[in-house]
Amino acid sequence: MATTRFIDDDIVHVYKFGEPRKDENMLATLFWGDQVQVVGKVGGAWQLDFTMRVWNDAARRYEWKHFDAAISGKVRFRESSVLKVRFVDVAQGDAAIIETPQGKLILLDGGEEDHIKNYIGYAWAHILRNAPLQVEAIIVSHGDADHFAGLTKLLGATRGHGLPMIVPHRVYHSGLVKAASSVGEKKLFGKTETKDDRLYIVDLVDDLCATPDERLNRPFKAWKAALVKATASNQDLKLQRLAYGDSQPFDFLNPEGIQMQVIGPIVEELNGKPALPFLHGDGSGISASHTINGHSVVLKMTFGNIRFLFGADMNKESETGLLARTRQDGISLAAEVLKAPHHGSADFDPSMLEAVRAVVSVVSSGDESETKEYIHPRAGLVGALGKYSRPTVEKPLVYVTEMVAFFQRIGTATIQKTMDGEPTGDPISTANAYIKKKFGIVHIRTDGERVLVACHSGKPGMKESYAFHVDALGQVTFESKTREL
Repeated sequence: MATTRFIDDDIVHVYKFGEPRKDENMLATLFWGDQVQVVGKVGGAWQLDFTMRVWNDAARRYEWKHFDAAISGKVRFRESSVLKVRFVDVAQGDAAIIETPQGKLILLDGGEEDHIKNYIGYAWAHILRNAPLQVEAIIVSHGDADHFAGLTKLLGATRGHGLPMIVPHRVYHSGLVKAASSVGEKKLFGKTETKDDRLYIVDLVDDLCATPDERLNRPFKAWKAALVKATASNQDLKLQRLAYGDSQPFDFLNPEGIQMQVIGPIVEELNGKPALPFLHGDGSGISASHTINGHSVVLKMTFGNIRFLFGADMNKESETGLLARTRQDGISLAAEVLKAPHHGSADFDPSMLEAVRAVVSVVSSGDESETKEYIHPRAGLVGALGKYSRPTVEKPLVYVTEMVAFFQRIGTATIQKTMDGEPTGDPISTANAYIKKKFGIVHIRTDGERVLVACHSGKPGMKESYAFHVDALGQVTFESKTREL
C-alpha cells in the first residue's frame, strides 16, 4: 500500500519505473512540497504509485493512465507541504493562485480569457476527476476585464455531466463596478459627491448580485450572472467589499500561521457613506481608468519570515497615497516577493518600490493583439525593480510571465480565426508562426524561512530555480545551488 509523502527537495524528476533516466522516459517534474504516493524503495530508487493524464493521439483527447514510476533514492520527504504561490501566465492580465500547506486555495484575479480555467483544469485534474475544486476565496482586485473576465469563464465551467468545476466560499472585491462607457467618466461608477473641490464615488457595491444591470457594463453583467448562479447552488457563498485595514475576511488562514492584510483600497467616509476619490491621469483632470486601477484590492501576506505584496494595478497616485498612509499607521510595506503593479506600467512611484525592497519581483504581462498592446513591462519599471531591490542582494530576481514562457517556431502556417466555433474572415497565412508550448508560470514556495523560486523551460527537465533563506531580521542568504534530483 502506498504512503502519502511530501517532497523535501527542490526539483525532482519522475521517470517510468525500471527505465533509464532519459528525457523520453520522464513523466513529470515535481517541486518542493508536492505530494506523492510512495510504494517503497526498490533497487536504490523510490517507487511511486503515479497517475497522470496523457494525450491519446488516436482519440484526440487526454486520458488517465497509471504508471509504476520512480524517483531518485536520494530524494528526501517531509511531513507536510509548504506555502505555494503560482503567478499564472494569462497573457495581458493578472492571475495568482495561493495554496496553503493544508491545501486551502485562494484565487487572486483570473485574466480575461480561458487561461486560468485551462490551467486549473490541468493542475488540479486529479481532484476534478471526482469532485469540484473547493476554493476558499476568489479575490477580484478591481473591475477591469483583464483581471476578472477569466474568472467568469472559470465559475461557469463544468467538469462533466454539468457539475461545477469549482465551488468558491468567498468572493472579495474592491466595491467599484463599471457601467457602459457611454455614460461618461464621471458617472461610470455610479453616484458621486463633491467635497473640497474633489469628486468622490459614494456608490460602492457590497453585493454585486443585488446591483441593477443598468449599472453594469458587459463584463460585469456576465460576472454578476455567474455569481447569481453560484449563490443559487451555494447559499453560504459570501460576497464582500474589502478596504484598507480589513483582516477578518482572511481569518480562515490563521490556524496555519498565515496573515493576510488588506492595505488597499483606502476608503474614506463622506457624509456617513464609504467613498473613494476619483484619481487623475497624466493631466490634471480625473481619469476613470486611473481611478479603478488605483483603488485596487492590495494585499500583504506574511508566513513566518516571508512576506508577499500583491500590487494589483496600483499607479503612481495610489502608491504615493498608500505609502503615506502606511507610514502614518506604522505598517511596513517591506516584502521579499512583490507582484509588480499594473503589468509593469511606467506609471509608478519609485519610493514605494524602495519601501518594499523586494528580493523577487514578478510582472504579469503578455502580447495578444494590437488593441491590447501597452508595451508592458516598461524598461524604466524593470530597471527600477532592480535598483530598489534588497540592497544586500547582489542579484535580485525579476520575472516577467511572457519572458519565462517558451515559444516554438513552427514556420509557415495558415490560421483561421473563429468565433463561437464558426470561421470569421479569410484565413491568414504566415511564414513566421510560433506556438506557445510552455506558459510562463512562476512558482514560489516557502516554509516561512526558506524560499524556492522556479519556472519551466521548453526542454523536458530543464528548470530555472533559486533558493534563499530569510532570518527574523529580514536578512537574505542565497544558496549556491538548488537541490535537483
